[in-house]
Amino acid sequence: MTFSAVTKPLALGLLAACIQLLPGKASAVLPDLGGNAFSTITPEKEKQLGDVMMRQTRGSLPMVYDPLLDEYINSLGNKLVARANDVKFPFKFYWVEDKNINAFATLGGNIVSHTGTLSVAESESEFASVMAHEIAHVTQRHIARFVEAQSQKAPLTLAGVLGAIVLATVNPDAGMAALMATQGAAQQSAINFTRSNEQEADRIGMQILSEAGFDPHAVPNFFRKLTEQSRFVNQQLSFLQTHPLSQSRVSDTRMRAEQFPQRFVPDSQDFTLSKARVMARYQYDKKNAEVIFRKMLREPGGNTRANQYGLAIVLLDSGKPEQARKLIEQLLAKDEHNLYYIDVYTDILLAQKEYQLCLEMLEQQYLLRPNNQVVTLNYANAAMKSNANRLAIHLLKSLLFYKNDNILAYDLLSEAYKAAGDFAKFYEARADLRYQMANYPLAIDDLNEALNHLKPEEKLESRRLEAKKVQLQTEFDRLRRM
Repeated sequence: MTFSAVTKPLALGLLAACIQLLPGKASAVLPDLGGNAFSTITPEKEKQLGDVMMRQTRGSLPMVYDPLLDEYINSLGNKLVARANDVKFPFKFYWVEDKNINAFATLGGNIVSHTGTLSVAESESEFASVMAHEIAHVTQRHIARFVEAQSQKAPLTLAGVLGAIVLATVNPDAGMAALMATQGAAQQSAINFTRSNEQEADRIGMQILSEAGFDPHAVPNFFRKLTEQSRFVNQQLSFLQTHPLSQSRVSDTRMRAEQFPQRFVPDSQDFTLSKARVMARYQYDKKNAEVIFRKMLREPGGNTRANQYGLAIVLLDSGKPEQARKLIEQLLAKDEHNLYYIDVYTDILLAQKEYQLCLEMLEQQYLLRPNNQVVTLNYANAAMKSNANRLAIHLLKSLLFYKNDNILAYDLLSEAYKAAGDFAKFYEARADLRYQMANYPLAIDDLNEALNHLKPEEKLESRRLEAKKVQLQTEFDRLRRM
């Protein structure tokens, strides 16, 4: 299933400057931080601040809203979290569309990977090693300790510190400059604080990796690959900028890996298919992608299901649904319930306007896996294409009951209400979407529009929307005061 971007990425410099972009949730209770809010960050406070920060990140970076990739990274991430110690809150994992190699953790168990990180990983153990490293940063509370340390130098504001941390994870120079402007912290001391945690995250991350069944030797292998790649580019790789890689650190991970038996861990099918999906949609140049996949398929050992799947995506995206369908039907014949294949097959059928066949297939999948986000979003999208908007609304509301932060579900729900001619619900759903993207002012504007579309006799609904608007405004005002 393919979607256009819900929002365009904002300039990163606005993060520290524009409180309007501060995120939140109308039903969330923000921490009462008091005076110097960051002098002591409890796990509960860290989780609440992390939720705020992640909404800010969602509204500011080119996030990837792909249900298949979301399922994969969260499945892998939580497999690692299950083997970690000192886990104090649930973890969530996200993607940013960026060809550069990088990943970062924020407060409260939110971890983000660039799509480029998966594209360069030669094994699932290598990609898992990056996730394990970021998990260790969270369980050891490195970011919380960093904020606490900086708060001792100067008072911090919520807008400044959250914006600066997001900047620092993506653009170290801009991030450190923002910290200096916000709190007067010295750039070098902030960098040194970050470096002092890398070795600890390496050690704990390697232990997590091993206990989760992956190969710990993937850590030094990945580091070696990064250092080799950085020799051939003018600028240091972004991963090495945000995760300083000294020679002693490389040597330490190599020696530490020797304490574990080297094991062969076969890559999961989800890894190979997710990587093919990333390469086809986010990494390869659109003009050359078909040539690259066809070349890989001709190479010895290259005629794999993952490469066939990647080629099918490229063919579909380049306007060749007939060729794509032939490939996907061959793959489905071998694995009829594979969601990766079903997702692309859905898009092919919709492109060929075979709506009834598509709906029948997805109905059967929905009976097998109700409220699975991949199946439900595809089913709702197909329903809308065939003008079954009420079916789409029912499916999406059910999904949001279980997964109330699903951006794609809010996006589709708003469009389904619009197609059904229910403009009060359309504006309310769009307000929920904008709220999830950290845009309070536009969310409140949409609620006002929703109120304007209610009939005079809908007094109960009017009171409900008024209360929702007040709740949003109250939280927004409170954020601006912090």
